[in-house]
Amino acid sequence: MKRVLWACVLNGFAWVWCSYVLAALDKPQIAESLSQVALAEIIVPVAVYAGKSAIENLSKNNHWPDKAATDSSSEPGEPSDGG
Repeated sequence: MKRVLWACVLNGFAWVWCSYVLAALDKPQIAESLSQVALAEIIVPVAVYAGKSAIENLSKNNHWPDKAATDSSSEPGEPSDGG
């Protein structure tokens, strides 16, 4: 999934870069449309997905104070110190 994510980000940046080339070639309307499509359809959704994924990983891997501490190595009813 990370390869697809990076491919989308690089494609979006390439589209924006191409819009600057078109603007330099005196085609501002096409350049503006291309930039808007690239930002709206590629870069923003990928950034939102990356942010959501980062928050999920933080939540999953962090030991929150209100989260019950669970130890998968101990049996139910057995002390956690192994004693």
